[in-house]
Amino acid sequence: MTSEVVAVLALALIVDRVFGEPPESFHPTVWMGRAIAILERRSTEALLVFIAVTVGFSLPAFFLVRALHGTSKILAAALIFKTAFSWRGLSDYTRPIAKALEKGDLEAARRAVPYIAGRDPSGLDREGLLSTAVESVAESSADGIISPLFYFCICSLPGVEAGVAAALFYRAVNTLDSMLGRPENPKGRLHAKADELLNFLPARIAALLLLFSGLALGKDAGGGIAIFKRDRNATPSRNGGQTMSVMAGLLGVQLKKKGVYVLGDPTVPLGTAHIYEALKIVDVQVLTFALLTVIWWI
Repeated sequence: MTSEVVAVLALALIVDRVFGEPPESFHPTVWMGRAIAILERRSTEALLVFIAVTVGFSLPAFFLVRALHGTSKILAAALIFKTAFSWRGLSDYTRPIAKALEKGDLEAARRAVPYIAGRDPSGLDREGLLSTAVESVAESSADGIISPLFYFCICSLPGVEAGVAAALFYRAVNTLDSMLGRPENPKGRLHAKADELLNFLPARIAALLLLFSGLALGKDAGGGIAIFKRDRNATPSRNGGQTMSVMAGLLGVQLKKKGVYVLGDPTVPLGTAHIYEALKIVDVQVLTFALLTVIWWI
């Protein structure tokens, strides 16, 4: 059992780094989005949408992996589990913003924003684009990577099929929140609360791992701790501010969403280098989580 969990985790991370995101036609998250859109258009009750999407995607994965054995089981589990997180994708979708800004092409940078953040990029200047990119790297390190890895690891105790199902269940909830959990949508309250609850512990684990990773890379860990203590609750989301505040402190920059929040102090001006630095910190964060998981399981 232990060897299966470690093998699936390792293989999923390797597949992610080598191949990145699968084509949209084969991506469960894309299927989730299409299913949610169809159900929303039919004005189905929020609870029914929640059950249909979460159970509809996690349960088949559970039974598929459970029906297999040996190498085929590990391979299938790893491939399915990989679709629940996006480690390389975080870099693939964020680096184009840095590259565009280095060329002075603000419009190209704005076109890349929807791939990493839900905000309207049309009014973002250079600083706003830089801040959006760094914020998204920090926040996505939790809900896009650490959270699904966390649920796979803790739910794999009875078997990897349970861990894979749990990761997909989490991804379904997160997708529901992304699409329907807007404050102006009363039917999205259930999805937003479920996502907030599921991310509560992983977001804080992710923040601690960011601190450790920043320290390992020679960043300002003291600043990370100070800004975390001061600004972690400054965002509307109880979870998003955890990792974003740490990242702001580690890099010594100020991250802000106009009229919503300001995180950190402008010790140094934001630059494209901070996007790359943030991605490096997240790489160490993910590898540290994987190592701790292997140690725990062994």
